[in-house]
Amino acid sequence: MGASLSTRFEWSKAEQLRTSVTNQNLLHDLIRIIEQTCQTHPNESRAEFRRPLQWTTTLRPAAFTATGSGWNVVGGGGKQSKQVVTSTQTKSDGQPFFQLEHSSSTTSNPPPTPNSDTSIYTARVWSLDVLNKLLQLSDEHKPREMQEIIQANRDPINTIFGVTGEPGSALVDAFELFTNEADPRKREQYGKLYKLLLVLNSFDLQLLKSAVKETERDRSLDVHKVTEEFEMLHAFCGKDTKHALRSINWESDYIFANGYRAPPWRQVSGELGYLSVQPHDSDNLIVTATKKGYFINKGYVADENGAEHMNYEAESDVYPTLVELLKATSKHFAETVDKQEYLYQPEIPDKFVPTHEGPAGMATTHEQQHDAEESEDEGEYGDDTGTRGPKDKRNAMAKKRAKGASKQRAVEPSLKWRTLGSTLEDNPKLPNRGKKSASAGNPRSISASKEGKRGRTRHHVEQEEDSSSESGDSPEEEAQEKRQENTELPAEYYQIQKLVKYLRVGNQTATIIAICSLRDFDLMNEPNQLAIRDVGGLETLVNLLDTDDIKCKIGALKILKDISQNVQIRSAIADLDGMQPMVELLRDPDEELKCLTAETISHCAKNARNRRAVRRYGGIKKLVRLLKAKTGSKDERVAISGALALATCSKSSKNKEAIQSAGAIPLLANLLETNNEDLLIPVVGILQECASDEHYRVAIRSSGMIKFLVENLTRNNQELQTHCASAIFKCAEEDETRTLVRQYNGLPSLVNLLDNTGNKDLLTAATGAVWKCAQNLENVAAFNKLNVIKKLVGLMDNQPEDVLVNVVGALGACAQTVEGRQVLRESNGIAPMVGLLTGTNQALLVNVTTAVGACALDGDSMAVIDRLDGVRLLWSLLKSPNPQVQASAAWAISPCIEHAKDAGEMVRSFVGGLELIVSLLKSENVEVLASVCAAIANIAKDEENLAVITDHGVVPMLAKLTNTRSDKLRQHLAEAIARCCRWGNNRVAFGTAGAVAPLVKYLKSVDEEVHRATAKALHQLSMDPDNCITMHENGVVQLLLGMVGSSDPALQEAAAGTIGNIRRLALASEKASML
Repeated sequence: MGASLSTRFEWSKAEQLRTSVTNQNLLHDLIRIIEQTCQTHPNESRAEFRRPLQWTTTLRPAAFTATGSGWNVVGGGGKQSKQVVTSTQTKSDGQPFFQLEHSSSTTSNPPPTPNSDTSIYTARVWSLDVLNKLLQLSDEHKPREMQEIIQANRDPINTIFGVTGEPGSALVDAFELFTNEADPRKREQYGKLYKLLLVLNSFDLQLLKSAVKETERDRSLDVHKVTEEFEMLHAFCGKDTKHALRSINWESDYIFANGYRAPPWRQVSGELGYLSVQPHDSDNLIVTATKKGYFINKGYVADENGAEHMNYEAESDVYPTLVELLKATSKHFAETVDKQEYLYQPEIPDKFVPTHEGPAGMATTHEQQHDAEESEDEGEYGDDTGTRGPKDKRNAMAKKRAKGASKQRAVEPSLKWRTLGSTLEDNPKLPNRGKKSASAGNPRSISASKEGKRGRTRHHVEQEEDSSSESGDSPEEEAQEKRQENTELPAEYYQIQKLVKYLRVGNQTATIIAICSLRDFDLMNEPNQLAIRDVGGLETLVNLLDTDDIKCKIGALKILKDISQNVQIRSAIADLDGMQPMVELLRDPDEELKCLTAETISHCAKNARNRRAVRRYGGIKKLVRLLKAKTGSKDERVAISGALALATCSKSSKNKEAIQSAGAIPLLANLLETNNEDLLIPVVGILQECASDEHYRVAIRSSGMIKFLVENLTRNNQELQTHCASAIFKCAEEDETRTLVRQYNGLPSLVNLLDNTGNKDLLTAATGAVWKCAQNLENVAAFNKLNVIKKLVGLMDNQPEDVLVNVVGALGACAQTVEGRQVLRESNGIAPMVGLLTGTNQALLVNVTTAVGACALDGDSMAVIDRLDGVRLLWSLLKSPNPQVQASAAWAISPCIEHAKDAGEMVRSFVGGLELIVSLLKSENVEVLASVCAAIANIAKDEENLAVITDHGVVPMLAKLTNTRSDKLRQHLAEAIARCCRWGNNRVAFGTAGAVAPLVKYLKSVDEEVHRATAKALHQLSMDPDNCITMHENGVVQLLLGMVGSSDPALQEAAAGTIGNIRRLALASEKASML
């Protein structure tokens, strides 16, 4: 990493790292590189450094005590230099890989710590693996810890490897050290270090490449860079003077289609947007961000009519970064900015995406999203020309409420209460209570007193590229419910509104009393819930979460927890950006407060915008931390609350990635060992939601969680059984998991769950698990012994489509065996299956056609299908617009034709049937083409049908497909060509259409089935002299000679016949030339 460290980090004159976006991103890059190296190269990461990395750390002995094994906590330190923590792992000389010492020396700028401990501790590390563990202990303080390491070790390459960090020389020096070392022990150590250097050098090259690209891009500012620096500085804001800034916000929340925040007439001047910055030691500043840099403009000025307009004229010099501008403007900012922690984490770049599993089976691969996420209703955010920020949404909400108030019912609240939401806070005579008095006058309220145009924007919610890509929306979120207009409102409605008045304008004691009084009402009653919202109580409750009074926060959360079960309340909380204060409360040491917050988030996160907000504000990591509880301990309640919130948040694909990245898999595996069903239900709920992702399935299987999922199927709790069965349903996509379910004796438990016909969710999950497990033939044999087919046949009557899809899929899997087909026929299961062919559910049609096709392999079952007119129904499905249905129907038609009595006449009886199936050869779907070719190969066995499809142009269509690279299509295409060659001049027509030469290339495939089908096709084509010449020119003889000795008789015969035809043509040609 020498070249990157020496060229990319930005240093101040005091030999300290500057506070900049570049340094922030590079620190995060280094952390990810260390984590990935330890996962992908565990042996090399344990190599012993030549000299230790040494720095002043923010870690304290208590952090090591909480982690359990792996560390020896010797003592608490003292005034004299003393070793207090060591690692259990030791070097070759018996000394520990890590030492933490309490230092008696003092420093003027000790690294900031999460607590008030001002002691100085020095850390020494001798391996990358231990360094990675230390960074994990640092948790959210990883960037600060990495910054201290870099500042204390300016040349880490020299320290770690004993070579210079100059580009191009480090590898050579390390190799010479390795080759010239005579001591075997040191040679082994240097060998590991050399391999580690090679790994780190590859990352170094990636960093340098990205640096080159950024240098090209850095010639001018763009919206992305401005936003990134804004987000970094936004994390440095706070009322306390320890923060670098009081606040920083976008001056306008409106975003144009090109991402700019400046109006179009200013964009032509290169302006990108405007920022409202409030330092601690000066007035509010309005900063203009342009492509050339940042400058302070003259702010708002009043015109002759008193209206304020922004004066865009520059009032300062242009600075390349916002940090440089603020350093020059604010003395307090310049003194404190370098002491801030990088709390904002930029997006992970593609170059650092891990490519294989990490420890404990944690799948760390992050490929492209496996399924497209559903789009949200973007009408809430803006139109085609731009998007609206949170303040606009709040104003819209207030206008909506005001508009609703103007259309009152016959019986309505008095004007005093109806206008309470606007008159109370708009009244300038009301006292402006501070935060510590549990005030609701926080700027988060949409009706708070106006701050003027300079401070009109309270908070910026970042607009991610995936803002419209959250999945898992329930129907209630996609179509917002509207409250029914009642002719009368209950008396409690007005009483609640009166209480909210005292909640908003009373003192701290009155606020607490009002909260307690609100709790006396039935808050699960919808009118009571909406009464709080209608009068503006939601804003007040959300604002109370920012107070310093813990009683107010707990009371507000208890109310929010109850009322947030209403879909309209959840949407209103999203409008108020209520997730931000809740996420902050997850860091509070009070256990009850954390539990209430997590439970409230679990309700609110049913709304897609709230789910996204939890991730944006770092809530996923905080919730995962709540899972760090030992089963049976007093912290178990906290773990239950955290699991409930994560179970709801996991409905988003982006959140699933964040949960895994936060290290949740080992914690979930640990919690599965508990007997507490209240904890097991949300834990398994998280797993079953996340199991739709392939990487999660690998991690679940490799972490040994399948055993616990199977064991919990026998518990007497249907909700837990549903989650376990659903998790197995999703995890059983891989055959390894199906085998594990059988080995852990889970098949009988799944079959027993099929008796719960009253619980549709449980039945859906159980039938789905049976379906996926039945795709293993050994499992099918076990299912047959458990009479599962009879149970499944009984479930095909009066069941929802979700259940039917799984039931028919399971029957189709069981019908792959002779015994399964026989039991299915004897159980009268074919008739209801054929009846389902008339449905419209696409997934159901795919499974039904597959099951019918499997049954058609049995002659007696085929007779039943024919009698029920099943083949005609299958043929009609070829007209479906869904390619999956088309392919599945065509695959089912092939065995039907093969095993039907008088199949030729049956096919001809379908009016337009042959023309339809030939026309499907124009499809672009490979699966459809392969299935249709297989069907045509069976249709062509009848001479009359072969003549008909020839007239419909089957030969040129088949010839056109011969250039395919799909072995599956090649096999069935070659079989179809072999069959079609038996009519008229089709052999000549195939040669003329250019089908012969591509077929020869099929013999180079590694698939034996392709070889057999191709040899048969070439044998038929070789009966035409011109085709023989084409084959010979393309080298077919050498390819076929090796196949003549094949153990497959059909391949052997076809290859020999083709060579014989070519040889006879050659002899005839030789005789003709002699004459």
